[in-house]
Amino acid sequence: MRFVIATKDYAGLGFAIRLQDEGYETLVACNPDPAEMLDIQTRCAYELVGNNLVKKCALAAVLGNREKLRDAYWIWDHNHSVEENELLRREGFKVLGGGQYADGVENDRAACLALTATYGLESPASFPFSDLSLAVEFCEEHASTAYVYKPETGENFETFVPESEDASDANQELRLHLASLETPTSFILQERKEGVEAKVEVWFQQGEPVFAFMTLACRKKYVLDLGPMVGCAFDFAFTIPLESKAVTESVGRLFPAYKKMKYTGFGDANFIAARDGVWFFEKCERFGYNAHPNLFFNLSLKGVGEVLASLVDGNFKPCFSGGFGSSVLMSTKEHPAGGKLIQFPQKLWPDIFFWDVYRKDDLCLTAGYDQEGCVLLVNGYGYTMPTAWESAMKKAAAIKFPCRHFRTDGANTDYPSSPIRRYEALKAMGYI
Repeated sequence: MRFVIATKDYAGLGFAIRLQDEGYETLVACNPDPAEMLDIQTRCAYELVGNNLVKKCALAAVLGNREKLRDAYWIWDHNHSVEENELLRREGFKVLGGGQYADGVENDRAACLALTATYGLESPASFPFSDLSLAVEFCEEHASTAYVYKPETGENFETFVPESEDASDANQELRLHLASLETPTSFILQERKEGVEAKVEVWFQQGEPVFAFMTLACRKKYVLDLGPMVGCAFDFAFTIPLESKAVTESVGRLFPAYKKMKYTGFGDANFIAARDGVWFFEKCERFGYNAHPNLFFNLSLKGVGEVLASLVDGNFKPCFSGGFGSSVLMSTKEHPAGGKLIQFPQKLWPDIFFWDVYRKDDLCLTAGYDQEGCVLLVNGYGYTMPTAWESAMKKAAAIKFPCRHFRTDGANTDYPSSPIRRYEALKAMGYI
């Protein structure tokens, strides 16, 4: 089999390396953001990523030669290059991930909420603003309700979630935050719901659900959920039955929509499980940050290539172990310089999902492209969540590079978003 991994920012580099290690001919087809490439330093760092680890080529050039790759599986590592993806689909190529639908539900929030509401998957009440003073007045009028500030432009770390558990205190905290802003932009205030945050993902073949798993992730960079938000600082993954309440009350509500589309791929929902039901937050129908490396590297009993090909071909049969996978992001300082040596025992190679890395001779080095300093993910397995975390921590301790950083509190229960506390709560409420 042959695979083409289409990428914008090398999120799929680790999968490409694994497919290559499994013996498949693999090509990484790159299509970076043109605006990013105007900066010479950024472009030079981007061009380093994956060098001497995988075969790379521009996506445009690969598409120009696509007839010679008609038997290949084209895998989109997240939602980008929509026109190219749809072209391949129209011409009958074997494509997994990406495309107009997946891009739309992730990036067009209004359309996504309209879709989910049609099938009874409701979101917390949201109120749009462009005037900060009006937003402050609104909060004062609803002083006993907690809200989250979500700007309609900017990176995810600009979202402001009050830390106070008491709703009135959280409201006051948000009002002070709004008063401190100097460059107002359009934004929404979304009612903060009390409950347990989780993500459920279901895999579909021609609209039929065939597999489900859950991830419990923490998004703050530093221990005890301090610091800025990142895509995912660490997570736990485990399989769940399609009949479980966590599925039927979230993604399961959308099964008719997937069936109507005859959809093949990943369908997910991030939600809050609360006393008054499930409250939906967002969808990102794509290879996730830590979720899929965690699932494939820790829980899958078959190779990555075999699983992906079978899903596309329509003969996928779930073959995953029980227990728990864990993954943790390892990063260096923000705005890093490239060329820093990454040292690790060779036996850990199968447990590492490389991100911002290239090879020079026999050495693995940081490329310095990722401006948040993300370098790699390391994975661990255990029969319980604490033992899975212990496995990941032992491996992380053996991986060395300058200014390395990673969360060490995945098995702790002394902060509100603790995955172990959330898992216990979901079981107590009958969701899993």
